[in-house]
Amino acid sequence: MAELMEGTFGYVVSPPFDSASPGDCYFESIDGTQFKVLRHILVDTSPYFADLLKEMPPSTSSELPTFHFDEDAQTIHALLVFLYPVHVPGPLNATLFLKLVEVEEKYRIPETSVAYALSAVIEILLSRETGHVERAIDLFSLTWRFEARTACQFISRHTHSADLTDKTIVTKLVQRSKTIEPYIALTDLRRQRELALDDVIEALEPRKHLCPSHSSSDKMFFTFISMMKTAARNALLAPFPTCLDALTFLGIQGTDGIRTVTWCSSCYAGADRAKLTKQLQEAIARYPQVVSIVPDQDAWRID
Repeated sequence: MAELMEGTFGYVVSPPFDSASPGDCYFESIDGTQFKVLRHILVDTSPYFADLLKEMPPSTSSELPTFHFDEDAQTIHALLVFLYPVHVPGPLNATLFLKLVEVEEKYRIPETSVAYALSAVIEILLSRETGHVERAIDLFSLTWRFEARTACQFISRHTHSADLTDKTIVTKLVQRSKTIEPYIALTDLRRQRELALDDVIEALEPRKHLCPSHSSSDKMFFTFISMMKTAARNALLAPFPTCLDALTFLGIQGTDGIRTVTWCSSCYAGADRAKLTKQLQEAIARYPQVVSIVPDQDAWRID
């Protein structure tokens, strides 16, 4: 699928849409790339193309009619790949799939085609396990729309840094999924994560290891607890957080001795780091990472 991954500059069109392939008309992208297609195939794939092509006059082999589109070459190619009865090339990335979703309503793409494309994307993401997921909010809302529980939970790991107070994000969640439920699921996960921070902080035994000057009053103590929570909250944004050392994980002290959180040198001096690390690892294992509210049904599942 190299052609689908390229930029529009020097875009290479592969069979069955190149100039050497069978076809009776051209689709031309906004950047001037032409795709040769057979109208009798496309008229059965979407009502949009049925209306567009049904009145097309007969063409000669030397002069084929050209239809101009507002989308770039990548989008037109993605559209044709999932409407034509051809094998879906791989790997299909999330960005390319979402180009298809952007034009779903305009070109009246059947939901079955969108669901099939989504399943191909999710299968690749699951196979990578801990790899980065692009545009997780978009994918989460779409996996919800197509009732893919396993995929919803997997993708939800990658949404922790999304600002759920941003109206743009909330609108996207609702519009893509066609329901407010995924927004409710993610806000519930945020609530669970915030409550579970106490368990994470407790694993570090702050009462025992903060120095006397920083634990002598409740005000000072809870100021530092708040700092620890902020550090933990940030460290736990990763979809698969890994703790190799408790003090380094929260920035209490880095491997180079530099503290990213403001502590005095007496705090945690002489602490049993191995013990604290084990306790923190166990707390992280219990920490909520995936949504517990999921679609009512599991319409399809990728194992």
